[in-house]
Amino acid sequence: MLYRTLHNNSLMAFILVPFILLLFWVRVFLFEGVQPISFDGIHMPLWEWLIRPVFGQSVFWAAVFSYVLAVLTAFTVNRVVGRYGLLGRQSVLPALIFGLLVSGFLSVQRLHMVWMFALFFLLGIERIMGAPASSRKEVRCFDGGVLLGIGVLFYAKGLYLYPMIVVAMGVLRVLSVRSFIASLLGLILPLILSAGYFFVFSSVEEFGVYFVLNLFSNTGQFGHNLVSQIYLPVVILLTLVGLITLVRYIPTQKIITRKHFRVVVWLILVTAALCLTPYFSVELTPVLAIGPAIVLAFWFDKMGAKFWREFFLWFLVVGTAAVQFFM
Repeated sequence: MLYRTLHNNSLMAFILVPFILLLFWVRVFLFEGVQPISFDGIHMPLWEWLIRPVFGQSVFWAAVFSYVLAVLTAFTVNRVVGRYGLLGRQSVLPALIFGLLVSGFLSVQRLHMVWMFALFFLLGIERIMGAPASSRKEVRCFDGGVLLGIGVLFYAKGLYLYPMIVVAMGVLRVLSVRSFIASLLGLILPLILSAGYFFVFSSVEEFGVYFVLNLFSNTGQFGHNLVSQIYLPVVILLTLVGLITLVRYIPTQKIITRKHFRVVVWLILVTAALCLTPYFSVELTPVLAIGPAIVLAFWFDKMGAKFWREFFLWFLVVGTAAVQFFM
């Protein structure tokens, strides 16, 4: 019943997803005795000036803001899937799956800089994905770069994901010298404006120090226990099964849809590769969950037996709740 209720675009489905996500966010609201912001340390100026003074003083308001960002990102994932026809029908299933994938670890659910970056990064990818159908491809690429650049002002290490923008442009056959320069100019424009602000009111060297410290900082590695050591391989296994299903169905899709699916596959590969480096840990989960949310929704959509659709969806829901309980 849960799958049938959510695998459409009814008003009930759109209301149900934020409600389910709110249930998984309850512990974030109630968890006292910790700092409101996780993965805390030296952050980019935009985060220090806009986010920390407003939401960094209260566990409750930090939880509210992280929940709002999670819902916005989840429905942005859903919009990308619907706009580019990545499922057989309109559905809010990708939004729910994204919400479940980011709800397993308390440190990820709490407010941190990657939540801001993930939203802008996804908006940038969405702009690039619309470039093939646009008569102004360079403008689309420029917009994608600008959105990524704004995200980098919150999370400097998001700069490592710029190659994903270039890969998406290549997969979609819009990569040229002009579009590459446009995306690069878009990326550096927010950084230049930020450095200009520092030049007028402080010093460019201060901005450089902030940027370098964030770019090469090590957030530390997550301390796993038995539950997380079971949960993560299961999620990875389900994603791999979904990827295999997706690869099998790609030849049956329209040419432009094939390209969009390839962007999703590359997104999974690039973000997974970044997680293998010492510069990233579970804080990257809001970005890492974007691709698997789309792939798993596609897998569920292509399952023949209704029983298995319901089973695996409930498996994700119950599994996420169990991880929250035992972590």
